[in-house]
Amino acid sequence: MKMGFKENIRFAFIDEFANEIGKEKAYRMMSNFKCERVPALEYFLTRDYNGRIKPYIVWDDSKNIIVAYFTLITTCMILKPYEKTDPEHTKEKDVEKIISCIELEHFALNDVYLKLVKEDGYSNSGIGNYVFKEYISTVIAVLVSEVNFFYLILHAYNNDKVINAYRNMGFETMEDDAEAVIPTLSDVRALHSDYAGDCKFMFRDVESILTDLD
Repeated sequence: MKMGFKENIRFAFIDEFANEIGKEKAYRMMSNFKCERVPALEYFLTRDYNGRIKPYIVWDDSKNIIVAYFTLITTCMILKPYEKTDPEHTKEKDVEKIISCIELEHFALNDVYLKLVKEDGYSNSGIGNYVFKEYISTVIAVLVSEVNFFYLILHAYNNDKVINAYRNMGFETMEDDAEAVIPTLSDVRALHSDYAGDCKFMFRDVESILTDLD
């Protein structure tokens, strides 16, 4: 991707972002965020943000505009229970059936920024991939050095373009894994699948993220 403003892009957790540029300016930049494809991702910053789930902010320091934001939360996948289990054993927590994960709960690019990049004569088609590799993967690398988890998961907006974009970032769906390349995922479900509606469950093993960083 030919990205003309790469040297001006900054990245920080929202508290640091607000302290660095000032709360009033940070609020203004958040209020100007647009995501027409998935309005809920826009509203998270522009009207619903309450500090309970804090995002990481990627912004262009020269244009005073948010490029993207993302949030990460702890979660897990669980192995489906076997048909026959020891009644006594079911009273205990079976950690062998828990696959700890981090969920990419929100990830959105700013339509306003994408439009500016295009107007300046640059391609904006690879910005999402750039943010994932440069910033999300970096955070994952730091977290995995301190916390035990094995997969980065997400629930993608069920749109072919969106799903293919995540596939280009290395994510798979359960259908993609039909050959059981990752055997442990052949018999699991997402713990949070009930809240995801029509979204598509996708996953990527952390080891592959670290390998790409190397």
